[in-house]
Amino acid sequence: MPLVAGTANSLKYFPAGGSGTGQPIAGVGCAPNEHYHIHAMLSFYHDGVRLGIPEHIGLNGCAYELHTHDSTTGVIHIETDVTKQFVLGQFFALWGQPMSRSGAAGFPGPVRYYLIDNGVLTLYTGDPATILLTAHREVLIVTGSAPATVPRYDWSTTGL
Repeated sequence: MPLVAGTANSLKYFPAGGSGTGQPIAGVGCAPNEHYHIHAMLSFYHDGVRLGIPEHIGLNGCAYELHTHDSTTGVIHIETDVTKQFVLGQFFALWGQPMSRSGAAGFPGPVRYYLIDNGVLTLYTGDPATILLTAHREVLIVTGSAPATVPRYDWSTTGL
């Protein structure tokens, strides 16, 4: 089942979130302009159900270099003045939520992390805070029972 931008394929679960005063958080600053603009995706599953992460994470105090626009897709916008690399731990710091293998965003562990790159699903066994947010990479966070299927995000139809 394709996950298409702008459609409600996830339950809005988390309260509106994110911290921000315009000051850098975990090395993520306000975006002075967008000479570099890519997108990654975060999908959070609990007991097989995809939960929508909050809209406007990283849009408090300024437009941070990492931010979300909606609560259904999980698309993370990475907009900077120069090419930069960011990691999942920085996004969670900006969101103001904890993350580890023993719990994430209020859900107890164990927590499993997966990556989808070029349509290939891979279990991530390293430190989840160091997962690189790269163009069109999807990061899956799974607590409780695993989803029966993972909807595919069709980047080609979104213009992202």
